[in-house]
Amino acid sequence: MDSIIYKVIFKAFEQLENRNLTLSFKDLNVKNPITIPAKLILELKNLSIKNNNIISFQNIEEVIVVGNVETKLKYNYYLVILFTSNGEKQGHLIGNVKNLGDILIGVWPFNQLLSNMTSEIIHEIYNNIIKNTEKFSNICLISQ
Repeated sequence: MDSIIYKVIFKAFEQLENRNLTLSFKDLNVKNPITIPAKLILELKNLSIKNNNIISFQNIEEVIVVGNVETKLKYNYYLVILFTSNGEKQGHLIGNVKNLGDILIGVWPFNQLLSNMTSEIIHEIYNNIIKNTEKFSNICLISQ
């Protein structure tokens, strides 16, 4: 199977002379989708109101899927979660699918070991972000 890349295009700001910024995520290519409970996303949004270490805003203009996408699901909207843990920058692309909810579909940077991406590990990461925000930095939730 060909690899799939999700290219997220962010809206440009006037200060950047209308040049859109992009970030590319590598597809997880897992048989069973890793669901992200809606309550975790909601908690991150709520924490961003009172915690300066977490920001939440809308800025995804478009997501372009590159590669063999015949069997992939149709997404209603996307979310990007970026954070730094132990000096390592990480990012997750989440897509919303009707009847499935939010699922993890891509990771950044590309050099992450994808075999370690299990539902339990992902949920532990997000629970730690919410309960131990001081152990993370640059936590950013970007929505469409």
